[in-house]
Amino acid sequence: MSLTRSFVVAIIAGIIGTIVNAIAVNIISGADVMPLIISFGRNAVAVVVALLLIPLFHRIGGTVAFVAGLVLLTVLPSVLAVYVFAAQAPWSIILGVNLVYALTATIIFAACYRSKR
Repeated sequence: MSLTRSFVVAIIAGIIGTIVNAIAVNIISGADVMPLIISFGRNAVAVVVALLLIPLFHRIGGTVAFVAGLVLLTVLPSVLAVYVFAAQAPWSIILGVNLVYALTATIIFAACYRSKR
């Protein structure tokens, strides 16, 4: 897959992952969905973190890249949520909703990814 296509797919995957994450937060905590979806900070973090899927899939590929993507896209936003954005929810909730984001973004990226090999 070309680098340009990879960037576009990662950005779309990050945004869709944020939307699904917002719905999960709504289901768990009852928070309003739209402010979460249109939050610039949440979308910026989601897109930047989803861009990490590009080197994972280009260099490693396969199941290892998928699993590494899930772990990275779950843990990194969770750490940022707690230590940068001062999220007050328990770690289990934060990790859970970020796993929803990670699963969504990684599945979308993996489904669209085509290796040149």
